[in-house]
Amino acid sequence: MNKLKRLIGYVLFVPGICFYSFILGPLLIAVLLPGGLILLLLILGYKEGFLVLKQEVFNTLRQKCS
Repeated sequence: MNKLKRLIGYVLFVPGICFYSFILGPLLIAVLLPGGLILLLLILGYKEGFLVLKQEVFNTLRQKCS
């Protein structure tokens, strides 16, 4: 009986981990990250949000290229 419980546990656990890791995780990142940035930019406004973010992205890209 103990082996049957363990087998059922693995059968339920392993597909759940694979589903979250390879399907649901990237999907949540693709939805939540841009949504959070948009909400942050709405709260901060154009000057304090968008322009500062744009400047920091360009500074980071320049540092990586040189």
